[in-house]
Amino acid sequence: MTTTDRRLHIVVPYRDRAAHLRDFVPRVGAYFATLADPIDYRVTIVEQEAGLPFNRGAIKNVGFLLGEAESGYTCLHDIDYLPVDADYSWVDRPTPILSFGAERRPVAPGRSDQTVTTDLESTMGGVLLMPNDVFRRIDGYSNAYWGWGYEDFDLSLRIRSRRIPTARRPGRFEPLDHDNEGFNPDASASAISRVNKRVFQANWAGGTLPEEDGLSSLSFEILDRRPCDGVDPAAAGRWEIVRVRLTMAPLPGQLAAFKAR
Repeated sequence: MTTTDRRLHIVVPYRDRAAHLRDFVPRVGAYFATLADPIDYRVTIVEQEAGLPFNRGAIKNVGFLLGEAESGYTCLHDIDYLPVDADYSWVDRPTPILSFGAERRPVAPGRSDQTVTTDLESTMGGVLLMPNDVFRRIDGYSNAYWGWGYEDFDLSLRIRSRRIPTARRPGRFEPLDHDNEGFNPDASASAISRVNKRVFQANWAGGTLPEEDGLSSLSFEILDRRPCDGVDPAAAGRWEIVRVRLTMAPLPGQLAAFKAR
């Protein structure tokens, strides 16, 4: 393998989580700085501009494209998980590494005592390592899920539909609490979650990978690029924030649910 084949590109979808960003950058930087077996890595924090509902899958697709040529595998990393004990080394198949520390999360911290539980032994969300060629093979994430939810379920079916083997690594993370837009304070499904469930069901009604939905249909513009605050000077060249505009449109139902929040 070449040096590029073993290089890790960490993609972090981001919007309106400044406090989480301030925690994430130094914590992840310090974690990689102390690894016994160093990993050559880069981090791209992809910030979706304000206006349209957040599209986590599409933003991850953008990040993948920005680093594909300079890496061999990608980590799709949510900003609200900080590594405590996790293995980010090379993988040859899709490999979630979030196993412990985030099983139960509050729905609305400070406003509700309701929680939601995630089966971290089955999810493809949170922190996922993926060889770049496999990500290409499944056409990345769907771009269809605006607002909240179902892009990870969709990704799981993309992998399964191509009969691609997966693996799991036990990894412990510290979660950062925030309002969960998939649920109301009483833990019932939010309006946008219900809309995206219908989108998911329609997309997979035929039981096969939807065509022209993913990397192949992604449309975006780069608005600006800037360095990250809080990065150790020795690693400054490894981190970048890229602000983008998605030049695609949500469905009317997704937009209505977003505006009615």
